[in-house]
Amino acid sequence: MIKAQHTRTGKLITGFYSGKRMEAAFHTIHLIGEQQDNGKPVLMIANHFCWWDGFIQYRLNKHYLHRKFHVMMLEDQLKKYAFLNGCGAYSVRKHSRDIINTLEYSAELLNDPGNLVLLFPQGKIESIHTPYIQFEKGLAFLLRLLDMNEFQFIFNVNLVDYGSYKKPSLNIYFKHYQYRDSRGMHQVESDFNHFYQACKTAQCKSLTFNR
Repeated sequence: MIKAQHTRTGKLITGFYSGKRMEAAFHTIHLIGEQQDNGKPVLMIANHFCWWDGFIQYRLNKHYLHRKFHVMMLEDQLKKYAFLNGCGAYSVRKHSRDIINTLEYSAELLNDPGNLVLLFPQGKIESIHTPYIQFEKGLAFLLRLLDMNEFQFIFNVNLVDYGSYKKPSLNIYFKHYQYRDSRGMHQVESDFNHFYQACKTAQCKSLTFNR
């Protein structure tokens, strides 16, 4: 696997794309959620829907959480866009035993309260119109490696709409999730999808109100 790096060039790239470049690409950008922080490391899971993924969560982290940013990427994609390694990206090879090394590395990162780890549990880009986000097995394995009382679990859902504008508006929804071992992965998946649907409902109301 390829471990994350944090280079000066990577910091400049992520700062640019999550800042001025993103603001130029979208009509408006709203962060919607309750700001909380208990000082523990952050595990964030999000819907994976576009090229901007990663930079969106970097922006959320910069505004509210202020952690060292890490994101899991498919190894072939990370090799193709190697500059992202310096932005905190590290690799995973699906359908390989090396995935265990990646998940153990993720757990190691989450032992440090200064870190944030971002995962896309569906493992692939899907339309925001996907009715239900189905998780792959990696998140379940990672959660078994973690002490549930020693990290913050954050759900993030990102949605776009054009309305009457040339550029889309981006809403970045987030919430702190109270994870319990007894719930099991099916319950976590169900709870994330419940939040996903609630964000879609809020998005429809927002578009109606602001059109």
